[in-house]
Amino acid sequence: MVSPSPVSAGRSGVHPVYARLLRMLLERADVDSGRVLASAHLQWDTLVRDETRLEADTVVCLVQSAVAATGKPWLGLDLGWQAPISAHGDLAYAAVTAPDLGAALAVLARYGVLRDDTFAWTLNGNAQGATLQAVRRTDWGAANAFVMDTVVAAFLRVIEASVGQWPDGVRLDLPIPKPPWAAQYARVAPMEVRFAQPALAFTFARATLALPCIGADAQAHANACRACEAAISAIASISYTQKVVRALATAAAGSYPQLDAVAARCGVSTRTLMRQLRAEGASFQALLDADRKARAQWLLRQRGLSVEEVAAQLGYADTSNFSRTVRRWFGVTPRALRQAPPA
Repeated sequence: MVSPSPVSAGRSGVHPVYARLLRMLLERADVDSGRVLASAHLQWDTLVRDETRLEADTVVCLVQSAVAATGKPWLGLDLGWQAPISAHGDLAYAAVTAPDLGAALAVLARYGVLRDDTFAWTLNGNAQGATLQAVRRTDWGAANAFVMDTVVAAFLRVIEASVGQWPDGVRLDLPIPKPPWAAQYARVAPMEVRFAQPALAFTFARATLALPCIGADAQAHANACRACEAAISAIASISYTQKVVRALATAAAGSYPQLDAVAARCGVSTRTLMRQLRAEGASFQALLDADRKARAQWLLRQRGLSVEEVAAQLGYADTSNFSRTVRRWFGVTPRALRQAPPA
């Protein structure tokens, strides 16, 4: 079995290259890409240069606007399939230079989080073949299906590029009901697709795993794997405070994770996470309050949402409780904060 990498909450988010590629899809579809980006408070001039990962609110807004503008609920499949192999960096280079498909799948299992940590992957072998299975680690809310489709199609594209053709003996299991547009999956890759399954997984026949990669290169493969390992080591070395901060920052609107969920994403027990945070002079509650405070200020000043809607997005069931908290944070009511000029 190939286990997932040790990367946890420290690198949450989606690499901006995928937003750039989405903009290209929109342009080809004669959609006003500038308007779609603006809906997520993005500008092309900045996006094309900035390597900062996109957080949950940004991803959700961007995806919803892009799907609405194109009328294609399967747009994530198009994005993942049409992305060039180079868009996936050292991850894809390590896969396509592997000796065979089995080794390429091991690369995807270990290093897949380097481009998108929505899922953690494991590769489990048996007498019949192997299964590359995913466990969801990031909740993108309304963008969950889009992100999953993008990851699925990107993996399929790397698999095809590795062996030079679409291999037989592959099945895809999806943890969603069968959509009206299910035929789009077959358009991307001719394989068996099963819906309403317990987890996202690719299953490969034993003979398929032995298919040689057409770009096999032992030295290039070793170099790419070393680069991926270095990236994972750099990510894993960040503090627990940083991991929690990023886990909270990427939480979907209205669904802040509980302490136990964040601890699981960090790969430790709740008790260990609390102890590590104390050692760093922090606490989960203080970090949660800080994120809520920053997000409240941003939502109240930059979005056309009611105070009630902002409160709900921050996890407050009682608007009056939210108002009291805002007054404690800023010394003014939510409405007064909204009307105040930027600091």
